[in-house]
Amino acid sequence: MACHFARWTITESEPDIHRLPAEVLTFANTLSPKPARRFIHGRVLLAELMFYLYGIARLPQIIIQPSGRPSFSASGLPDFSLAYAGNQLGVMLSGEGKAGLDLEILHALGASHHPRRSAFTVAEKNWVTLQSDPEESASQLGCIRQSVHKLSGQSEFTADTLSLHPSSGRLRSSVTSDVQVMSDIEGPIVWSCAHSPAIQRLICWCYDPDEGFIRTATFSPQQQVDSLHFMKLTSLPPAK
Repeated sequence: MACHFARWTITESEPDIHRLPAEVLTFANTLSPKPARRFIHGRVLLAELMFYLYGIARLPQIIIQPSGRPSFSASGLPDFSLAYAGNQLGVMLSGEGKAGLDLEILHALGASHHPRRSAFTVAEKNWVTLQSDPEESASQLGCIRQSVHKLSGQSEFTADTLSLHPSSGRLRSSVTSDVQVMSDIEGPIVWSCAHSPAIQRLICWCYDPDEGFIRTATFSPQQQVDSLHFMKLTSLPPAK
């Protein structure tokens, strides 16, 4: 089963909301302008992807789980994860298993001031220091960590619960034992898609309201990727 990652560059034009139920629009009206705009665009992208892939013409009801993680209320529907960074919006959708997506603006903060750096393990900090661009490396590791965090719905991942081993392409999570992550840097945007269990195929899309969904890339676990920044991390066996 493939996972799908769709991105949308938000412009000033108003989105087409015809696939959104009334309760979504009512809730958006309770938010201040900027959060409301992000909320509506996110729901529109999710609704359009559900229609494109599954033929579901109206966005199904969404509930917030006790962990704070959103999901469709009806059983049997795909799992999804939403992420925002600047004017970039992303949705990850999975018909089987769980998905976690994060986006980040590159160089928004220096590596030494990265907000998630305090959770890095000693090995992760050493790896960042050795890279040719520590800021990029810290941003990408932080993005990867956040995608795994969103997948599991846990409140926080510390060095005790999640460790990344970029040099060997492995990770270990004491919360979710079977995880695979694919991540890349494209221009100023860092993205990370986490999935449990392992990703069979990750299909990437670009969404344009006029042209619809355009496939931009497909990644598989065995595939060699030309990008110098592409990272693929797979779970190590649980520590005994």
